[in-house]
Amino acid sequence: MGGEENDGFLTTAEYERLRRGTETYREDIVVALAGRVGLRPSELTRVRPADLRPHERGDERFYLLAIPEGDGETRDAYVPADVAHDLRKFAAANDVGRDDPFIAVSPRRVQMLVGDVADRVDGLGDVTCRDLRKHFAWRHLVEEGIDPRAVQAVGGWKSLDSLAPYLDAPTAAEIVDAFASRTRGRGRGRGGRAARDSRSAELLACAEALGRAFEEASTNEDVERAACEQLADVYRAVWICDESGAPRASAAPERTDDVPSTVLRETDAVAEGETADVTILAGPSDGPLSRCSFAVAPLRSSETVHGLLCVAADSFRSADRTLLADVGRRVGRTATSIARKRLLLADTGVVLSLRSTDSDEFLVSASAELGCRFALQGVVPVEDRSLLYFVTARGAAVGDVLDRVTAADAVEDARLVRDYGDDALFEFVVSGESLATVLAERGGTVRELSVEAGVLEVSGVFSQRVDVRRVVEAVEAAFPETNLLSKGEIEEPARSAVSVRQTVRDELTERQQTVLRAAYLAGYFEWPRGSTAEELAASMGVSSPTLHNHLRKAQQKVFDTVFEEVDRRSSDVSRH
Repeated sequence: MGGEENDGFLTTAEYERLRRGTETYREDIVVALAGRVGLRPSELTRVRPADLRPHERGDERFYLLAIPEGDGETRDAYVPADVAHDLRKFAAANDVGRDDPFIAVSPRRVQMLVGDVADRVDGLGDVTCRDLRKHFAWRHLVEEGIDPRAVQAVGGWKSLDSLAPYLDAPTAAEIVDAFASRTRGRGRGRGGRAARDSRSAELLACAEALGRAFEEASTNEDVERAACEQLADVYRAVWICDESGAPRASAAPERTDDVPSTVLRETDAVAEGETADVTILAGPSDGPLSRCSFAVAPLRSSETVHGLLCVAADSFRSADRTLLADVGRRVGRTATSIARKRLLLADTGVVLSLRSTDSDEFLVSASAELGCRFALQGVVPVEDRSLLYFVTARGAAVGDVLDRVTAADAVEDARLVRDYGDDALFEFVVSGESLATVLAERGGTVRELSVEAGVLEVSGVFSQRVDVRRVVEAVEAAFPETNLLSKGEIEEPARSAVSVRQTVRDELTERQQTVLRAAYLAGYFEWPRGSTAEELAASMGVSSPTLHNHLRKAQQKVFDTVFEEVDRRSSDVSRH
């Protein structure tokens, strides 16, 4: 979710799930200051109890926080009353002096604290401090409708243009819906507020029921059916469709399955690759749903859209948009997770081999310029949706490789892991788009990748149910100078290896898998070690104790499986 561009925002429901994942008072304060007050990590470590002051208006009390901005300048950030209460209570409980910072750690440590919390929350493991700040802007601009000038001032953005990514131009249906809702609510006083509170409670109950239903689902069909059934309790009609609007699952009146495609066909608001979190459209002109508005949310996993959630209702409020955006992301992430699990457990898989000469792929351009050969040893996902590439290079000096690769837009950082003489092993932190990223987002596992003299060849393993055409189209859209070379099948290795892989998939947490794989690829288990625990922790954005904790638990689970199987085989041999 990193970046300032509009690539999807943390919804309020997701933020609340993240905050419930905190385990210490300090973690809760950090998440609140980033997500509810909009502070950057560097600002968060400087604010003090002396900077928090009340502001009286009538008989109500509000709170502002003076944020140091350098050169003696400050800006006022708005602090919700519950957050201000927590800050004062935290300061008292931890003996924080009036002029001492609330959070006396480095900005890097703040980022690690947020990463630790995110690791504990299903589906939100890639959330960062930047995502919390983006949520702050999105929540206040879109969900709460606060004046952009006020949001700019309290958040410290330099201009209103900086907030443009958070504000989509309203459609005709949204304009009508907004003014109609305002007219209907005029003069209702407390009754109108009570109705809104009742609706929010109803949607919250629906979100909780969805979470329980998703936990029991084992296939994409189960997930999509559960989403339709639960949402049907609070909306007139629900469909889950492909990108053209053809329903794959639904809970809708009879003879309305053509409604999604009809509505989508009449607008370009959901063009492929430009789908917003939630788009409100005018409903059909006739039929049982003719008086309805129509909401469309992408089933998104990272940058990949797996389909569309389409919902019909009399009108949509901000709470509805929050729920639908959250459901779309949860269904999309579950689709990717199920595809990868199916690949790990299948007896056979589909292997797609591709060749690329596209200079936008940084390894292609680097190998052409340096006249060297790169071979990918493995890829590990880390925070901020970055990837750790472990790559060997042959035919180029170490310094030249580091200079050329770090100059690429897609690469945040690079380091030498070990120089073997003829070749060298590097670690690249890749945050931009790459061929490996595209294949992974379509449910694939990169099997082999090598580049020489500007020509890249890669093979990815997918489940038997993969839509090859869609994978190839996704690759070609990102890197046009890429072609499919072949498609084949691969047999799963011996059963003992499959047992270990099942253990890794089913018993290890996602963070344990990530740490174990990164340690292996970085030479942590070699002698002498290719990387220290401190270097590995820094690359992954976690603390050294956290890395050791995950690594020990992961090793124990894998060794349990290996030695249980060895003992079982020995027992079988002795009986014979």
